[in-house]
Amino acid sequence: MNKFTAFACGLAIALSSAVSTLAAGKYSPAYLVNESVITGYEIQQRIKMLQSFGTNGDLRGQAVDQLIEDRLRMQAARKAGIRASEDDVLSGMVEFAARGDFSIEQLIEYFDERGVHQNTFQDFVRAGILWRNVIGALFASKVNVTDNEVDARLDISSVDFPKTVNVAEISLPIDERGAILTRALADRLTQTIKSNSQFSVAAKKFSKSNTAARGGDMGWVPMGNLPSQVSAAISALQPGQMTAPILMGDAIALYQLRGVRDAKSAGEQVISVSYMTVAMPNAKSGQSGQITAATKLINSVDTCLDMQASTIKFGENAVSKQALPAAQIPPRIGAEIAKLDPNEALYYVAENGAINVVMLCNRAKDLPEGAREQIRNALFSQRIGSFGDGYLQELRGDAIIIAK
Repeated sequence: MNKFTAFACGLAIALSSAVSTLAAGKYSPAYLVNESVITGYEIQQRIKMLQSFGTNGDLRGQAVDQLIEDRLRMQAARKAGIRASEDDVLSGMVEFAARGDFSIEQLIEYFDERGVHQNTFQDFVRAGILWRNVIGALFASKVNVTDNEVDARLDISSVDFPKTVNVAEISLPIDERGAILTRALADRLTQTIKSNSQFSVAAKKFSKSNTAARGGDMGWVPMGNLPSQVSAAISALQPGQMTAPILMGDAIALYQLRGVRDAKSAGEQVISVSYMTVAMPNAKSGQSGQITAATKLINSVDTCLDMQASTIKFGENAVSKQALPAAQIPPRIGAEIAKLDPNEALYYVAENGAINVVMLCNRAKDLPEGAREQIRNALFSQRIGSFGDGYLQELRGDAIIIAK
């Protein structure tokens, strides 16, 4: 073996050793939870997932806490003999995606673009499903929701707002700048905007709502049409004042109150809302092509039935029709619906940058079918969740947790 060959072999061995060392470091134990390992790779993946959610604060600390609790949940499931099948996990992933107005394919693609592997998402969902089944088995018999309690929650959902308000908005999608920079911009606008005209200028420059071109002006809106967190914030303002930044799902929004007047019918109570959402298919020209297609769709339909007929070709995963108690509408969709009259539609930018269309079908005084059961299930979930929180704290207090 000549000197060059010997040098090459030595270099290859050194590089191989370095790569092996790096790989070992990536997957080596970072924490032990009752002898169950959490790796550095898992921590980095959970941090990326939290970033994808727009989470603020100490992301590493939150990631470690969540992974420790997931290990405790899975250990409790094993002890109770509870398992989650692959079909269960897939259903859970679909359900989780739907909460953010995603299809499962869209959410996986969204995560993949941000470095979150599909297995990480699957493990996150699996831990949640196992825990839900564990606390159900342990505590379901201890929870009872009465009809009177459901009635009381319905009263909250149908609060009468006898005012209409003239409101302007600035909507800042978190995905455009990231959670930290978006919040910083929202705080800066809150501190620097001192007049209606300044708000309008900022809306034209920064807002991504369809009201941006007219300075954020939403016009006169019944207070009861607005999402509850928005109406609560606006009700504390005087004309000319602004709300603090409000998290609206995948966006941070600012609202300015410009006027208040009595509603024509102060007795109107919006109890339920029916609406349709359409995820516009990908276009070769990207977002601009989606906007063109969305505008064409909106201009071609007059009713929700028309919308349904015109979007069958998009596939059932792209189109959703909902009838929900007003308080249960997702905040971002609620903010868009507030601008609409029945059978009106608009488009908005979803968190993944895609264009979605929303059409208001009806605002009703009557509850949609199954609404009472939905509220009963929500109350049941809240209460059994409280039992679960206490049990998880017990498990954590008894656990042996070691940082490696």
